[in-house]
Amino acid sequence: MREKRIAESADAVAHVAARHAEDVDTGARLPVEAIASLKEQGLLAATAPRELGGPALSVPELVSVAGRIARGCASTAMVWAMHQGQLACLCRHHGDAPALVELARSAVSKQWLIASVTSEPTTGSDIRRSVAALESVPGKAGALALSKEATTVSYGAAADLLQITARRHAEARAGDQVLVGIPRGQATVEQKSGWSPLGMRGTSSPGFRITATVREGQVFGDPFSEIAGATMVPLTHTLWAAVWFGLATEAVSRAVRISRRRAAGHHGGGAARAALGEARWRLASLEALLSDMSARTQHLLDEGTQPTAEQSVRTNSLKVAASETALEIAHLSLRVCGMAGYSEEGPFSVARLIRDLSSAPIMINNGQLLEATAQLTLMERQHRW
Repeated sequence: MREKRIAESADAVAHVAARHAEDVDTGARLPVEAIASLKEQGLLAATAPRELGGPALSVPELVSVAGRIARGCASTAMVWAMHQGQLACLCRHHGDAPALVELARSAVSKQWLIASVTSEPTTGSDIRRSVAALESVPGKAGALALSKEATTVSYGAAADLLQITARRHAEARAGDQVLVGIPRGQATVEQKSGWSPLGMRGTSSPGFRITATVREGQVFGDPFSEIAGATMVPLTHTLWAAVWFGLATEAVSRAVRISRRRAAGHHGGGAARAALGEARWRLASLEALLSDMSARTQHLLDEGTQPTAEQSVRTNSLKVAASETALEIAHLSLRVCGMAGYSEEGPFSVARLIRDLSSAPIMINNGQLLEATAQLTLMERQHRW
């Protein structure tokens, strides 16, 4: 019964998202209609634990939701996936600090949209380093000033809560980071760049300058490195992979439908059938990998500990494999669909799917992850090799 209820809620959101997906893509605008549907279905609070008023969906359940929504609109699914990673950080790492617990309860009950602010112009895609720093406000005990230039803040214009990384203090090294929770009304948010990318246009991720004065109680007690390792990275990489799997599944579905239509008309197409066969086995392989990693991620979250080198290798490998494989599957589906797939219009178009999936290898660049994976491999248990 629970599984059916979750699937029906996700499909309801996907239906709304699909109706507006073309306009969202054309206008590079937020999928506001689908976000409203997510709130209506109670899915913005999906990962929140019951003690905070949430439904406490498991990682495999979250993966199922992400894949279903992605088939309706990639941007909606990606916004939801990124938000879940941030909500999990707040719910799991508030440390019983009154201000953070209150933020968590508000985020769940009011279904706030939570954005991550980690990027900066001089740090590239390395979220484990910051230039921005917390600084004491003269004459105001317990008050801290924060100013950050962020190169990309997905759905930043619509976020109700911003979770921002910064150095612990002005003299701290770049990697000595904390996470700060700042409600939208407490911050000044100034957009600094435009947004007109190839795909995932509805994530609306321009750059922003964000300034705020916060209280010490809004700073997470756990170092950001621990929050990222134990919660943010494993969960978000798993949910990103689920989004890409959903897009790949939709691409194969369109390839299957056009192939069946051709077969009914006796139009041949041996080469197209070969491409369809390859797309299908790659999809099955990706599904098996995602299923395995969903269980592993759930186990890691249940343990509440830092991942081992081997676990981090698996998490990085999932992101790289899913991002590359899903895009390959979409291109194979294009070969099956032919001009009907190449067109931006029609039921067999895979053009937008390919554009959206083209973002996958560069969302935390795969080259950077492969370098990190190589280093982690040298730290794995020696007897394995």
